[in-house]
Amino acid sequence: MSESRAHQRYDLSTTGTLILETGFKISFVVKDMSQRGAKILLESSTILPERFIVEIVSVDRQKIKRCKASRQWQRGPLVGIRLLSSQTISL
Repeated sequence: MSESRAHQRYDLSTTGTLILETGFKISFVVKDMSQRGAKILLESSTILPERFIVEIVSVDRQKIKRCKASRQWQRGPLVGIRLLSSQTISL
């Protein structure tokens, strides 16, 4: 079975933070990422709202990608997100 995607996925070893509308923050690990989305692993099984802000730390720890994002699917602590808009912040 072949998987066809618009954008190639890349395995990463980095971390990030979800920021909910209430200001509550949830840490996660990035499992893989493409130009328009990512698969993340939350520290615990928290049901996420449909939209939130995500901050993903670059692998070299020099930048943060801050994006508006939406939950596409969720299976316990494993979540697929779509990146909606972004800006890169240098540390």
